Amino acid sequence: MAAGAMEQIAGRYANRAVGSVFIYTREAHPGENYRHHQSMDDKRRNANAFRAHSKIQRQILLDDLKGAAHHAYGLLPNMTWIMGRGGFIHYKSAWTSPADVQDALEGVLEFQANRTRNQWFAFYSERSAWSARDQAKFEEGLLRAGPQAVADFERMLKAAGSSRGAPSEDIGPRVPGNFYKTEQEFGE
Repeated sequence: MAAGAMEQIAGRYANRAVGSVFIYTREAHPGENYRHHQSMDDKRRNANAFRAHSKIQRQILLDDLKGAAHHAYGLLPNMTWIMGRGGFIHYKSAWTSPADVQDALEGVLEFQANRTRNQWFAFYSERSAWSARDQAKFEEGLLRAGPQAVADFERMLKAAGSSRGAPSEDIGPRVPGNFYKTEQEFGE
């Protein structure tokens, strides 16, 4: 899980005019122990359990029960955004990779410090990035949520089956935000 590494990054950059918050949107893998939120009290209770378990020091903001913030920021389960003053989006990632976040933060801070002297201007770009997942910790989180979370995740993997695999060795597996189509899908 990225929570610990993101806490370290938040602490490391706090004295460089970088604020960091965690937006608690929904239970990613609900189960018997951490169910879908029926009330803000449910959400607050689960957020507090997450704070305690993951030792979160950052401010945790709660999304409303309809998920207004989650909808506004992309609906993916583990996104990270870096926004400047005035709302300029410096970085948006469909998955939290602490190394990628730190690299982006360094770039943003360098831009802020040198943009006038170097006559830099901001522009938009997209790129793919990679992150390893600690499968044991991921499974531990599913188990903490309850047997239903484990069963739901296994059912999703089975249903996704071949659609998540790579169409060829030179193209990676499908991931959220990776919208390529194979030649067969294009009808060629």
